[in-house]
Amino acid sequence: MSKNIKFFFIAFLINLPFWWGVNIFEKYLEDILFSQFYQPPAQFFLAQISSIQNPEKEIPEIAAASALSIKIYKNGNQKIIFEKNPNQIWPIASLTKLMTALIAIENYDLSQKLQVSKKAIEQPEDSGQLKVGEELSVENLLYLSLIESSNDSAFALTGLIGEEGFVDLMNLEAKYLGLRSTHFTDPTGYSVESYSTAKDLVLLTNHLIEKRPMIWEISAFSEFDLFTPDGIFHHRLLNTNQLLTEYQEIIGGKTGYTTKAGYCLLLVLENPEDNSIFINVILGSVNRFEEMRKLINYAL
Repeated sequence: MSKNIKFFFIAFLINLPFWWGVNIFEKYLEDILFSQFYQPPAQFFLAQISSIQNPEKEIPEIAAASALSIKIYKNGNQKIIFEKNPNQIWPIASLTKLMTALIAIENYDLSQKLQVSKKAIEQPEDSGQLKVGEELSVENLLYLSLIESSNDSAFALTGLIGEEGFVDLMNLEAKYLGLRSTHFTDPTGYSVESYSTAKDLVLLTNHLIEKRPMIWEISAFSEFDLFTPDGIFHHRLLNTNQLLTEYQEIIGGKTGYTTKAGYCLLLVLENPEDNSIFINVILGSVNRFEEMRKLINYAL
């Protein structure tokens, strides 16, 4: 073996521990950087987003299972204001009626009369003051479903299509809109198998704002005198959303509650400063109105 080769191997063996240590240190440093900048913990990421939006405000504490606040600018751009488990699948209770209303509007004439069936009256919870055999217009039933959150009325909207066919249309629409974590088993939302996510509900809400603003116009009434198609006074509807009279920025929303879903609430608000809107969603809360106040105050 030549002197040059011997020298090379000796130098290699002497420096081997050094290069091995350098490589380990480099890998260690790489892991640290990756974990800090490319895989930040949820709380770290949340703090970054929120501090950019409202650096002078304290991040609200939301105990709900899931919450999301999105700002949508006039040009369509979106910005996350607050998020907590936005992709968590959760039963959405009567927020389901937003999709029910959409399918009804797209498949019926608003003046079309539907007869209230016995099965509609048998739906869980007693609201809407409906009677078996009475005829109401699709528009009447929409007001009852969106303001009073009447399960009877929501089921009555399946009318001519039938419950199974109507629910199939709800799920087809969900797929069409890209609501990948959403599924419906009934038009009322009473079933725990009707579920979605805060993120999917924002997508649905944005679609309704653009294509079916009537849904928000109806849902914004804190109270409404309902008349039958024959002009007979039916009863005064009282909205289940108690925040409507507190914030003039609200342009619509929907409440929801079941034992499994907890208290749910979705609100759409306008921001007069730049003509943007906020979509706020809370799922699985024990105090939806108080937590929604926190989100509204933080966003506005």
